[in-house]
Amino acid sequence: MKLRGVIYGGQGHFTSRIIDRAGNMWFHDGISTGRQCMSEGVLILTSDLMSLQSCGQKNAVAVVYTQ
Repeated sequence: MKLRGVIYGGQGHFTSRIIDRAGNMWFHDGISTGRQCMSEGVLILTSDLMSLQSCGQKNAVAVVYTQ
């Protein structure tokens, strides 16, 4: 299974990180980014895994995997 996204919650608002098939990581917050996703670079699971537990002041509440 492959990690494809993380949903963060807190302060009455949700944000997300999306990981595409190439491993690029994208940030989305409907309030601050509108319909756009902002690139956060390439996900390196060995070093970035711990940093996925939170995003700003929000904690991970769900993860999305695909086969």
